[in-house]
Amino acid sequence: MKTALALIALALIAHAEPVMEKQLLFGGATTKGWSPAESTVEVSAARVKVNPTALHWHVTVDYHAGEAKYPIGWPRFGRAIPEGAIRDWSGWDFLHLWVYTTSSRPALPREPVGLGLHVPDRANAYSLRLKELKLNEWVEIKIPIAKIPRPNDVRHIQFHISESDYKHHDKLDLFIDDLALLRYARPTILDFAAEQTVIFADAPAIAARFQLSGVKPGDTVPITCELRRAGKVMACSTAQATRGPQRISLTPGKKLAPGNYELTALGGEATVRVRVVESPWR
Repeated sequence: MKTALALIALALIAHAEPVMEKQLLFGGATTKGWSPAESTVEVSAARVKVNPTALHWHVTVDYHAGEAKYPIGWPRFGRAIPEGAIRDWSGWDFLHLWVYTTSSRPALPREPVGLGLHVPDRANAYSLRLKELKLNEWVEIKIPIAKIPRPNDVRHIQFHISESDYKHHDKLDLFIDDLALLRYARPTILDFAAEQTVIFADAPAIAARFQLSGVKPGDTVPITCELRRAGKVMACSTAQATRGPQRISLTPGKKLAPGNYELTALGGEATVRVRVVESPWR
């Protein structure tokens, strides 16, 4: 009985959510610094997910009240990010937020809301459509920092809609909670993959690629990658790895028997299957 309970406990630990560090942006929900256009923004306790209050952004679509040249325009709200450490997101893994959406519409358009991040040069600005938003539901948004072209100098954040996606007099309300930066609290491997999932038995090396998170910029940690078959280690390699994209190569040392293998890292936390086949040059 004790053995069974211990195994269950280990399984729960293995599948537990990773521990994350969090830094709230702008100190939490506040209208200070936010500038709405063709819309309003306020602090509200009507809809909250994590914190006592959330940002409430309201838009009433008006085809006639926008800018003179563009009456069917882009209601938006955003804020500049002041100089200093808060602009440098390169040491973090995700931009995170919870969004609750209500509307006078029975259904949201395919691309209901846009999010933009501005950096010093326009060519490297980052934008995306929050297509995953759902009516009358909290939706968690996690944007990998690695997707931002210049994450070390993020100067402005903005939410917007295109009125052409809506009908005249449509109403849209977004409640934004827990706008924050997240990162893994301990070394974590993401996007683990073998360079080749089918390998010849006489291949001189086998390589894996991955993203390493949970390591502070400039620090290194030892990462061990193993090739296993039926629990037996057939090849092993350890490298000092830094934060970001990594590649590790393993040298089997002898010809491998055809069959199914596992390529693993961090003691099996990251695993991918590979298949060894006979070489056509044997």
